[in-house]
Amino acid sequence: MDIVKARKQGNAVMVTIPKSFNVTAGTALKPQLTNRGIFFEFVNQDDFFNFDEEILTDLVREGYEGEKLIEQYKHAKHHLSQSMDKLIDEAEIETRSQPAMSREEFEKEIGL
Repeated sequence: MDIVKARKQGNAVMVTIPKSFNVTAGTALKPQLTNRGIFFEFVNQDDFFNFDEEILTDLVREGYEGEKLIEQYKHAKHHLSQSMDKLIDEAEIETRSQPAMSREEFEKEIGL
């Protein structure tokens, strides 16, 4: 694998993605600082992981409204984020000994 260096560009520090990764310009990535380094995750713009509507629907069905609804929504969103982080950590542990999968391979694997 290529080794890349961070470089300063304006007020930002940039990291070049090797051309062999076939990441096109404009691709949305979410950086996450982990204990092993920086992990960049592809971000779909289709809101696949946006559960706002489901959370609100459940809370309204449970009878929450007004300020209590807002409070419970914030609580649920916070715990959802923690749960997703836990799933990511577990996946990182599972895959440390396996080679990384490309986005195309992953989409094929899950049937997209």
